[in-house]
Amino acid sequence: MILLGLSLVVAACGDDDGQSNVTSGTSAPTATSAAADSTTATAAETTTTAAAAETTTAVALTGPDAFFAAAGDFVGGYSGDWNNTTFGSTGAMSVNVLEVSTEFGFILIEIDLDGNVFGLADPDAFVIEISIDGENLHVGFSEFLGSSSFEIDEFGNFTLNAEPLSLGLPLEIEGGLTDIGFGGTYNIPGLAEGTWAVAPDA
Repeated sequence: MILLGLSLVVAACGDDDGQSNVTSGTSAPTATSAAADSTTATAAETTTTAAAAETTTAVALTGPDAFFAAAGDFVGGYSGDWNNTTFGSTGAMSVNVLEVSTEFGFILIEIDLDGNVFGLADPDAFVIEISIDGENLHVGFSEFLGSSSFEIDEFGNFTLNAEPLSLGLPLEIEGGLTDIGFGGTYNIPGLAEGTWAVAPDA
């Protein structure tokens, strides 16, 4: 923080009888010099105020606070697809950011994956809740993903770790903002990996 100091000294001396106590050979301030002093003081105050304004900077949000502050801009629907690069399978997917509550610290997201997901039948759409747990973010239990955890950095890159009940293996999904929406990769260690991408609905 830059501390700005301004000292203004005003001298006024007088006797009890109201007579001016002026040392011999020293002239009393004239109206012109008083006006000049006032102008100088005003200019100094203006300069100080301007300098203080220039040094005021906004506090940058980081971590969960930044995530929730930005998430409100992304409420709405997104559509795209997923691709299993190991087996060559693919399918449509949609992501719907349903609600962002900065007051209560949670985000509700509905995800619908079509096709032969994880080598199984087309799953029903499911909702996940990202919320603040102390200083960190986590995803609550969902029927499809099971128990999950969620991390995001200051650049908006995120990692979701889960262990889907139907899979019985760990799943890691990574992603972030792209030029047209969201996208990233997924990995099931020792089994398969792939990509996914969605863009805002028209």
